[in-house]
Amino acid sequence: IMGLYASVVLVIGKFVREFFSGISHSIMFEELPCVDRILKLCTDIFLVRETGELELEEDLYAKLIFLYRSPETMIKWTREKTK
Repeated sequence: IMGLYASVVLVIGKFVREFFSGISHSIMFEELPCVDRILKLCTDIFLVRETGELELEEDLYAKLIFLYRSPETMIKWTREKTK
């Protein structure tokens, strides 16, 4: 009985830990206040790809990757516009 109880507690603990472990990594990208500039950058990458300008596409893609690798820059890019 003790072994069964310990197994159930460990399994429940594992599920709870897995549920909450990904939140800290994803909240940075899910709770951005104003993503219009990032959406515009993605749209520009799509349009440049359609026109076949590969060098410009690489530059814009590198900019997008830099944004996602730099939390400070991501915060600056997604700030609410002040009037």
